[in-house]
Amino acid sequence: MKLPSRNSLVSQTVAIIEEMIQSGELQSPLPGERRLAARLHIGRDTLRSALSELERRQWISAGNQGSRRKILKVPSSSPTESATKLVGFVSPKPLEELPRNMLIELDALRAILAKSNTSLEILTPAVFHTTNPDKRLEQFIHDNQADAWILYRCTREIQHWFASKKLPCIIRGYPQPGVLLPYLDEDWKAAAYHVGTQLLQKGHTNVALLVPNQPLQGLKAAEEGLKEAFEFDSENCRVDILTEKGDKDGVVHSIQKGLSQNPSITALILTRPRHILNTITWLASHRFHVPEHLSLVGLCYDSWFEEIIPTITHYKISHIKMATALSRRLNSLMQGSSLDNYSHFVIPEEAHGHSVKTLNND
Repeated sequence: MKLPSRNSLVSQTVAIIEEMIQSGELQSPLPGERRLAARLHIGRDTLRSALSELERRQWISAGNQGSRRKILKVPSSSPTESATKLVGFVSPKPLEELPRNMLIELDALRAILAKSNTSLEILTPAVFHTTNPDKRLEQFIHDNQADAWILYRCTREIQHWFASKKLPCIIRGYPQPGVLLPYLDEDWKAAAYHVGTQLLQKGHTNVALLVPNQPLQGLKAAEEGLKEAFEFDSENCRVDILTEKGDKDGVVHSIQKGLSQNPSITALILTRPRHILNTITWLASHRFHVPEHLSLVGLCYDSWFEEIIPTITHYKISHIKMATALSRRLNSLMQGSSLDNYSHFVIPEEAHGHSVKTLNND
């Protein structure tokens, strides 16, 4: 591929894009402006001028918000290979900071999508710490045009904006209150309810749920499920909610405060793998043992759970099962199907460990 020279840069860019379309190097729909500009090694202002000229010549369609430009002039010897599609994964954290379980799920999803000539890109727009992200989202969608979107741990404002623009998207998680978008997640309410019933059967009537200080609906669902399990004997049972600020010091402080305020707590239900590590090491440093002094259950999973002594009772889900379910919904969206009011939960499975003590109530 030739690179445009400095002279008549716009006209040269137009000619090169036409050539790329005719040769099949560019297929419909076109990449977003950011990717195409990087591919041609030109500025986006130059590219926009070239695209406007190609639009005037009716080589490509107009650039509408949230949709990628289509090629209108099909080359006579167009390739038989179908056009590559793109799924954008919108996340508050970049790839290297995502939870390990999500990385495994995304790897499985990427492999499944590749079979249908679809690529997956992790995108972290600068919109997560503002209460009015509309303008930034407009620019973000303009720069990163995808065929479908996955919204992961997005705020209510972001979810609501995608819903208002009727963009093809699905929430990987729970929707925020008042947001009507299709979603797919683990059924943390059902899992937490099951945890509660199992603990009750073993004699635990005072328990605590440790959650990060994040406005995530999945955490609220877990809280609801756990409390429902103990409702039948509310006079003798108690469920405390402990909130931590996102680091090990916050976890330790929250647990210490919870145990000092309610010394009768006999079991902790933890919602993040780091909670498990922080709690076990903190207990060990004070010569407390699991489950002799405190029982632990994880509403989460990581492979290193199996290396801990004692093994942790926890709940996990098949990454392949989740990725397969997500890919099916994405393919439906990219084919133009509506997933209005679609919701689907995958119930986590319990993995028995040796971290829960059966209490003697005699």
